[in-house]
Amino acid sequence: MDVLIIGAGPTGLTAATALASKGITCRVVERKSEPSELSRAVGIMPVTIDALKSLGVADAFLAEAMPLRKIHVLRDEKTLVYLDNSGNEYRDRVPLGLPQNRTEGILRDALMDKGVQVEYDLSVTKISTSADKAEAHFSDNTSGEFDWVIAADGIQSTVREQLQIGYPGIDLPGKWSIADVDIVGDFDSEEITLDLYGRDCQFTLILPIEKYRARIASSTEDALGNMRLPLNIGSVRRTGTFQISIRQAETYRKNRVLLAGDAAHCHSPVGGKGMNLGMADAIAAAMSIVYGNVDQYSYTRRKVGASVVKKTEIARYLISSENPLAKSLFWFSAKCISSIPPLHRAFMKQWTSV
Repeated sequence: MDVLIIGAGPTGLTAATALASKGITCRVVERKSEPSELSRAVGIMPVTIDALKSLGVADAFLAEAMPLRKIHVLRDEKTLVYLDNSGNEYRDRVPLGLPQNRTEGILRDALMDKGVQVEYDLSVTKISTSADKAEAHFSDNTSGEFDWVIAADGIQSTVREQLQIGYPGIDLPGKWSIADVDIVGDFDSEEITLDLYGRDCQFTLILPIEKYRARIASSTEDALGNMRLPLNIGSVRRTGTFQISIRQAETYRKNRVLLAGDAAHCHSPVGGKGMNLGMADAIAAAMSIVYGNVDQYSYTRRKVGASVVKKTEIARYLISSENPLAKSLFWFSAKCISSIPPLHRAFMKQWTSV
């Protein structure tokens, strides 16, 4: 069976790893000239680790990633919620902090052990598909026919556009920002901190990704300039701004081509579900090819994607809304989750799933 995977981010590499776990070797092409060194997506959910265990690569993630067992939410410098999962049943069922380049590196190493190497600096310039094959033309003027193609080529997917698959949705006004920083001195590398402040409901999120390194995210255009929490920053590795788009492809399949990851959906980073959703798409796409049930792939994954997008938008609205009712609902929900054990458990179960 000839399978082509377009894109060597977490989604594409996961798809290749899933196929390799079943003895299927595939081609993986990536338009970038070399592996990315950017941290980008930094949160891995327990359900993703469960899936990676079935592929034989979870141990490497567990050995390197930071378990995020504590959640601290502040409102105007006063603690609103503090959840500590260090001593309960969720001690080992918490999100993990890890830079995306390391996620990719672990998967790439696993693929190399299976004899699969990413072909960098090679992009797909043209693609077509029929009921029984797909044909891809590459930037080095070569072409090939494939039984299946998994397109994990991102929000600006060339494959999706060439196959004329709609990607309806909206772009939210304003820009958010991030900063990746090294920390000096005391730093709790197990604690996620969310600071809500001001009448216009801005926020800063601090998420550990190494023992003395953190991702700072902000609903403003200047994550560092608008941070109010005490944090002794030794150096800044990277800063950036971005606009949030909320979109979903009209279908995840056209004949012999399957869309996965950002090529199929994009949404707010609130909740840290984006990369995890893409990796789940990747495994589902690979297994549907292996077991011959591709007809169900688009319907099933699109339904899951729509649910995640909806829940993420509700969370973003509650956190950032200036509406007094929404503010009150968020405050009341936070207090209940913090003080009522069954609600604490329900929150952790819901949040750490995809």
